[in-house]
Amino acid sequence: MNTEEHDAFATFSKKVNWHLGIGDVSAATGVSQSQLRYWEQKGYISSEKVNGQNRKYSYETLIRVFMINNYIQQGFTLGAAEKKAAAHRETMELLKRSMVDRFQGISKIDGYPAINLGFVDDQQTEILYLVVKEDRTDVKIVEQD
Repeated sequence: MNTEEHDAFATFSKKVNWHLGIGDVSAATGVSQSQLRYWEQKGYISSEKVNGQNRKYSYETLIRVFMINNYIQQGFTLGAAEKKAAAHRETMELLKRSMVDRFQGISKIDGYPAINLGFVDDQQTEILYLVVKEDRTDVKIVEQD
């Protein structure tokens, strides 16, 4: 997906009502409704009233609840879990933005899928690929003729 397609999908996503009720979020994550209300009161998550109805949560909030709960299950306090989830989200946003900016397509190198991240030199003679193998991802620079 190029940057233009990504932006178009982001715009579309904002126009569509992608919201879940508190019961849906609770059922999907295993976090009780009372805990969700408490987390919202503390400012760790947010909801909105959609068409004047009960609280509705975005899919982004659903993922945030899942991550916070996962860190809590690993032994972190609620505050520490929220900070770790926020740091993880920031890292994922940076990765997403950099991949969208650099992505040029997918090819095959030595029979493996290779993500083309574009030219790495001003002369545009070398292309950077991430070669995705079963057990690892290799970096490869391929010279263009």
